[in-house]
Amino acid sequence: MAGLANLPPLPDTLRTRLADCRTLPSLPAAAARVIAIARSTDPCLTDYARTIGQDPALTLRLLSMANSASYSRGGNPVTTCLDGVSRIGLDATLAIALSFGLPRPGKNAVLDHEYLCQRAIIAAIATQELAQHLCPHEAPQLFTTALLQDIGILAFESLDGDAYAAHIPDLRQHQKLSEAENERYGCDHSLVGAWLAISWGVPGPIAAGIIDSHGHLADGDARKLCLRLSCRIADCWLAADSASAFSALLRQLASVASLDIVMLMTVMQELQHRLPSLARLFEITCPPAIDSTHLLAEAKELLFEQNLRMTIRLSEQQRELEALHASHVVLDEQHRTDHLTQLANRPWLEKRLEQHFDCAKQARQPLAVMFIDLDHFKLINDRFGHRFGDEVLIHFAAALNNMVRESDIAGRYGGEEFLVIMPNTSRQQAGILADRIRQYLISQPLAQADGEPLHVTASIGIADLEDGEFEAAAALVDAADQAMYGVKHGGRDGVAHYEEPDPSA
Repeated sequence: MAGLANLPPLPDTLRTRLADCRTLPSLPAAAARVIAIARSTDPCLTDYARTIGQDPALTLRLLSMANSASYSRGGNPVTTCLDGVSRIGLDATLAIALSFGLPRPGKNAVLDHEYLCQRAIIAAIATQELAQHLCPHEAPQLFTTALLQDIGILAFESLDGDAYAAHIPDLRQHQKLSEAENERYGCDHSLVGAWLAISWGVPGPIAAGIIDSHGHLADGDARKLCLRLSCRIADCWLAADSASAFSALLRQLASVASLDIVMLMTVMQELQHRLPSLARLFEITCPPAIDSTHLLAEAKELLFEQNLRMTIRLSEQQRELEALHASHVVLDEQHRTDHLTQLANRPWLEKRLEQHFDCAKQARQPLAVMFIDLDHFKLINDRFGHRFGDEVLIHFAAALNNMVRESDIAGRYGGEEFLVIMPNTSRQQAGILADRIRQYLISQPLAQADGEPLHVTASIGIADLEDGEFEAAAALVDAADQAMYGVKHGGRDGVAHYEEPDPSA
């Protein structure tokens, strides 16, 4: 079989026995022809309708599905195969053909075929409804796949009959059933079911989906999740104590990220609504209705628990974000702050000055910088020590920070040198601040030395954009520095504005 090349291999002995078995489940000739059309390169509605019309049983099932509540949607009843195929689509038509391979009660049946067929119908509806939420484009094909997911059990029954039934647990214990099959045959019924489906001519993706239907919920994509969850829903629906079974399943699903309780309840309600008509269509006893009141109460309790956990987690995340933000603020402060004076450090000053310089140039607004150098600071360090000198710097920085405006940026440029960036500030306004600084230093001592107040003076240079053609922010600082050195050379303790040299002088 060509399709088997893409499937995991069967154990050699089992493959030989299956190939020699003459009682394996088969499809009516008309259903096989429908599958052949589905495998063709360009299947069309008329081909399906013509083939189905040759078989009364297929025709009856097609028209029944087309006129069911799931597909009619209040429309006029269809009476021809062509109208029926047009209404339900090609995937659903293929599912009808393949449904003739589902188990049927018979006098030679060893297993509970009624249960197997009920399980298949419930799983097929559940898969389709789940897929409408998680992977809508896959829904039609997943219905067919789920319908056939347990046909491998029929193959094992045909192969070993009573011996198979004697060595497996109850059909309702699906996980233990698969484990027993693996121990006895080297694989479980999902792989054998895929092998049988390929022998019927079923398209490869459906056969591969039969294998995928028996894995763990947490493994795989949305397509696999729909298949794997559907058979668990079917198990719970048909369990002796369905309420307890569904309660356990809901709690198990609480950890599956792609599922939510509200969606699952919607799926369960739609399944309950569609099940009677599908049971009639496939000529099986309708499975009993579940206790929706109990299930809804359980879902509400679980939803409350989920919301509570989510609220707690969100609160924890908010605290983590606040702590992280506070940590970033501290790190940012450390990155841009001089550790001694707590003013801006030189790298941060230079970065901000470049930003303000570019903005002022583009907007044609004034910008001034002030360069401050405390006079005779080396003598203070030499006489009183560096710790004393640091105290002087700290007191001056605090005073400077109180005198500048909120829009200004004051920082320590290096040693006893300070720089003030004054956006949107004219030469005259900058000069007013410089005079305030000088008057403060005259009136207020910066420290106590040998019990006596220590007054410190400063040399201050100012430069603004109107003082010259400055091409870069660093040139503006150099200009203020030059003005400050002019004060130093003139005897210190003063303020000077930068004057661009006269090229003709």
